[in-house]
Amino acid sequence: MRVLKKLERIKETEDYWRRNTIATNYPTVTAIELTNKCNFRCTFCPAFTRKPGFMDADLLRHILKTTRFSDSLVQLHFHGESLLHPQLGEMISLCKDAGLNVGLSTNASLLDEKRSRILIQSKLDTLVLAFDGVSKDIFEKYRKNGKYERVKENILNFLDIKESMGAVTPFTDLHVIKIGEATPLIDRFVEFWKDTSVDQITVKSFSTRAGQVDETQAQEKDWYFGRRSERHPCRWFWSSVIILWDGRIVPCCHDMQGKIIIGNIRDNTLEEIWNSAKMQALRKAEIEGRHASICANCNEWYGTPPGLFGFVSSAIIERVKRMVGSEHSNRSQIFDVRYRRNGLPTNTANVPFSAD
Repeated sequence: MRVLKKLERIKETEDYWRRNTIATNYPTVTAIELTNKCNFRCTFCPAFTRKPGFMDADLLRHILKTTRFSDSLVQLHFHGESLLHPQLGEMISLCKDAGLNVGLSTNASLLDEKRSRILIQSKLDTLVLAFDGVSKDIFEKYRKNGKYERVKENILNFLDIKESMGAVTPFTDLHVIKIGEATPLIDRFVEFWKDTSVDQITVKSFSTRAGQVDETQAQEKDWYFGRRSERHPCRWFWSSVIILWDGRIVPCCHDMQGKIIIGNIRDNTLEEIWNSAKMQALRKAEIEGRHASICANCNEWYGTPPGLFGFVSSAIIERVKRMVGSEHSNRSQIFDVRYRRNGLPTNTANVPFSAD
């Protein structure tokens, strides 16, 4: 599995720097969205515009049967609160029975005892607790509909239940975002939660969601990349996909409104969709600088100059900048792990679309 993953990565990298419109790799499925329904309306999340619904178990079985997966973490969330799904335990178990490494992010507002035991007993690998609870006022200002005390209590109770069951999984990763008002209080937040049985605490940079949310909520230095004058084709079009609850597929982790639909897993295999005429046209447009819909205002693209030299030299320059701590580095530390329990291996769900 690991050898296959490396080979696919090599093919993806070469197709990208050669600017091929036909990708010879098999895409990584980074997320399977169980639902796009959510009980919160967070200010740093794009508006909910798609028809709401839940993925049914038969569709998930079809996906698992017809799709290849690497050993990378597959997230069972995207633009919604997965704990709302009425068959949550079954959906996780189906993925685990298929041999997947499964993660999930939650706002923890629905993390009662019943759901806590479901997550633990279903052998979920990683659970991101998207809390941002540096204070009651700040939490409830940005996480609309959220109740600070309830969410905090739910998280603490979950950790107690996990410990009482003697469970090793799920690996719990507590997230807090660098929102302007919250940033001065983050150190205090970390100190409090270090004294609990949480496995990891991650401070996450602010995402503008490709220009779809109010960027003034955070200082520019705390964005994923800040503003960038240069622009190269985004590697997402050569690397990975997200499967929405209804089977439709998007190639970008910021496309929570489903503006760039490249196909439907109900109608075609992922392999067919990956090099369809539509996908090839999207890659060609990206190469030529004709960016699709939400991509036009995105500062969070991942890419390098064309050619092997451009790819390698860009990687080396960026690595050197980060090593010396250059303030001119394009790549800020998007996921800053502030704490990890002693003896635990790195096992984070740090992906750009964590439901934070």
